[in-house]
Amino acid sequence: MTRPSGLGFGDDLVDYAAALRDRRSIVVEESPGVALRRRKQPWHRAAPYASGATYLPFTTAIPFGLWIISLTPGDDEERSGRTWGQTIWFRVPAWWALGPQGRTAAALLARLEKLTWEEVLALRRSYNKAWPTDREDPAWYEARDLAATTNRAQLKNLLIKRTEAALDRAARTHGKRVRDFSDEQKSVCFAAVALAVEDLSPSLAHRLFGPLRYALGDVHTYPVPSWADSL
Repeated sequence: MTRPSGLGFGDDLVDYAAALRDRRSIVVEESPGVALRRRKQPWHRAAPYASGATYLPFTTAIPFGLWIISLTPGDDEERSGRTWGQTIWFRVPAWWALGPQGRTAAALLARLEKLTWEEVLALRRSYNKAWPTDREDPAWYEARDLAATTNRAQLKNLLIKRTEAALDRAARTHGKRVRDFSDEQKSVCFAAVALAVEDLSPSLAHRLFGPLRYALGDVHTYPVPSWADSL
């Protein structure tokens, strides 16, 4: 299935804040199996990422589902504000919220959730193996600049947060913690940035994938979780 016009990336942008104001259909996320329900003011979910957004980071939970809905203000006014009804139109693949390489990004997140502690330690070692201290690759800064000039900065930041969270959850299942800016965290964050810009610069992405590739192989061979493709 192709992404409908208005939900694309690059030059195909939508002002989601305006869509909310005009009561047009927008995309929101809920956890799989959780019915979209009547809720109070929707702005706290949509507004921070609304105007000029090229993707839709409304949720931090993994896995998640993605639907097209309309928001309709209710007639009643409660103390905390107006209530809103939601009409579901159709569901779209969840990977759409993860960027142009969304299926691969979903596969990476699923893989990180299942890491053994030995694999976490392998990620720690692979960072220095890929980029020895005396000749560190500037790919991170090149990708940051590329993302900033191509409307991918928000997507880059979203994927970084998701991979950091997945790595942290994996570590906690083993009674461990991952330090901020640790080599294992850098390894997965570099892969996240690679996925944000891979279609723009495959060679740059290949360099960023280096630490992950040493420890866990090629991310493009990971199985895509069913929640990412399901409708």
